[in-house]
Amino acid sequence: MALVADTGAIYALFDRRDKHHKAVRNAVMAEAGAILIPVAILAELDYLLHTRLGQKAEERFLDGLLQGSFTLCPFTLEDAAECKRILIQYRELELGLADAAVIATAERTGVFRILTVDTRDFRAVRSAKGTPFELVP
Repeated sequence: MALVADTGAIYALFDRRDKHHKAVRNAVMAEAGAILIPVAILAELDYLLHTRLGQKAEERFLDGLLQGSFTLCPFTLEDAAECKRILIQYRELELGLADAAVIATAERTGVFRILTVDTRDFRAVRSAKGTPFELVP
């Protein structure tokens, strides 16, 4: 199996004071498959890591990438079209591009398990087939 990660979950993984840190860490440690990170969330993630935790957190994240703890997923034109569809369909949620990119990546890769701490939005969204995503932790 694998997980598609959203920004909040990866941030929580690096912030030991975050209320979701332990649950996210345990989920990541228990995951036998890849932790997929859409390239489209990197700027948002970097901003949070840098402004809230500092450069050392950014370095630790990059170390994780370089060591293979995470797998980057490209943002394709197909993803952009899917993001637009998602943003229009779920306009009332005000998802934003980062969350839509997580969903588009899940659709494209066929990985319907999302590593997230944002249960409100991701519980409301359905896959293109109409099924809910499995949220972890």
